[in-house]
Amino acid sequence: MVPADVPSAAAEHGSGSPPALLEAVLRPGGLHLRLDGPTAEDLLVALSRGDAVWEDVDVLPAGSSGEVLDVEASIGDQVLLRSEDGTRTSGAVPVVNPDAAPQQPEADGAQPGAGAPAEDAPGDGGAEDSDPGASDPQDDGSEDREALWQVASTLEERHGEWNAHPEGPVLHVHGRFGNTFRVAAEGISAGAGDVRAVCAISARGDYTLLVAQGRELLRAEERAGVPTQWRHYDLPAHLDAAALAQNPDVERRCRRPQRSPLLPPEGALTLLRDAGIDVSAPLDRCTA
Repeated sequence: MVPADVPSAAAEHGSGSPPALLEAVLRPGGLHLRLDGPTAEDLLVALSRGDAVWEDVDVLPAGSSGEVLDVEASIGDQVLLRSEDGTRTSGAVPVVNPDAAPQQPEADGAQPGAGAPAEDAPGDGGAEDSDPGASDPQDDGSEDREALWQVASTLEERHGEWNAHPEGPVLHVHGRFGNTFRVAAEGISAGAGDVRAVCAISARGDYTLLVAQGRELLRAEERAGVPTQWRHYDLPAHLDAAALAQNPDVERRCRRPQRSPLLPPEGALTLLRDAGIDVSAPLDRCTA
């Protein structure tokens, strides 16, 4: 989906238009809004239900780049963001269902659906030739994605100021918190094995990405002006990620030896790829 006439503004341009609203998707947890950057101020969320009348239905807090709102909406309704004084607005986007939402950002100038294969592309054999016992590839990750949304809802219930939502295979958590390691670790532990990767991103842009595989835990962390720091852990059977992050002494004892925290540990890139993370993109990038 490439919304038309949507002005794009960087978060630091507080006096300009709000960040572009990229999509509004009906999810199990509510109406999911995704922006092209964090807001520099509180913004009103306005909804039009097909009658050209705009109603303010919620407030998007400063620092948000995505939010799940407890708002009643229907497919085809229009959503936009505007400043509290009503003088500046984003472009409007339609509310869509999850199946219609893009899983990757469209390239600049690309049209929705461009490049999608035809239903009966040569060599596919068409639907009639498909194996009725084969699983639908589109359904392969549905249970995993639902588990991510359930953990996201759990975290938001515990911490009303957090915004949590899946971005591809990674559970992203945004909010005004200082210790991103503890937030990411809480997400891993709350997933109880159903969540393999959590990226906690603070309002000022610091982040921690945690990837779990069995009792193995990979940590990539970045703070303002500091290069990415890497840690690799082996967790004892009685310890989860949240407990590790709460105890600095235990955290140090569980670290694997490594040459330098500035270099990815041995096997780190394989672990990231196995978790479905695009290692060519910034580790904290929202990609879905």
